[in-house]
Amino acid sequence: MRIEAEPGFVLHQTPYRETSLLVDLYSRQHGRVRCVAKGFRKPNKKGISRAIFPYTEHQFSWQGNGDLKTLTRADAIQAPIFLQREALFTGLYINELLYRLMHEHDPHPYFYGHYQQFIMQLAKHGPNEAMLRQVEMSLLEELGYGLVLNADNQGLAIDANLFYQYVPEHGLTLIGNSQGPNALYGRDLIALVEADFSQPSVMRTAKQINRRVIDFYLGGRPLHSRELYRQHIMSVDNHPSAVK
Repeated sequence: MRIEAEPGFVLHQTPYRETSLLVDLYSRQHGRVRCVAKGFRKPNKKGISRAIFPYTEHQFSWQGNGDLKTLTRADAIQAPIFLQREALFTGLYINELLYRLMHEHDPHPYFYGHYQQFIMQLAKHGPNEAMLRQVEMSLLEELGYGLVLNADNQGLAIDANLFYQYVPEHGLTLIGNSQGPNALYGRDLIALVEADFSQPSVMRTAKQINRRVIDFYLGGRPLHSRELYRQHIMSVDNHPSAVK
């Protein structure tokens, strides 16, 4: 099997042996593909290194019949994108989600456009929480884990004045008028369905639901990008010149 000039992004790469890389790609028509990039860590005969840039769209070519393909070419089709600070942690997070949740060779061309736009906005304008939550929900929908937020698990419409819990695989469960630690206000759920993030409580609701569902489908396995971000926040907070 030989694929030529397939648009895609690199999600994850690690050194392999002395001169090669193991790379996980997210391609438009072939989904997530794992390749060995032989010799990509050493300069070619002209002294040029064959670098593969994260967050940068490439045209990839690979070949092979097994699960591990051989990457034969990687040509950036735009100027390399270098994310910094908060944008970098956001990029690491969304890439790890795709790497961990997407099955290999399962194409998601519709979501590819969402990811492409997300990376471009992240590079130009920095992180935007509403955009991140929408991308999370779009990914869950694409993978078949879509959130049903306009009705509870009995099929009843959400009441703006009542509280609910979101249980993965079961959906929203009515808990009435009481407020618990995981209670979701009906008014916020209605706003979330309408993509109205103008109130901070709606953003908190989206984060709470998305995290609970993502953690469920990760099967309890932690995300390394979250831990890196926590360490970053702690180092900033403890720095004597940090702005509080």
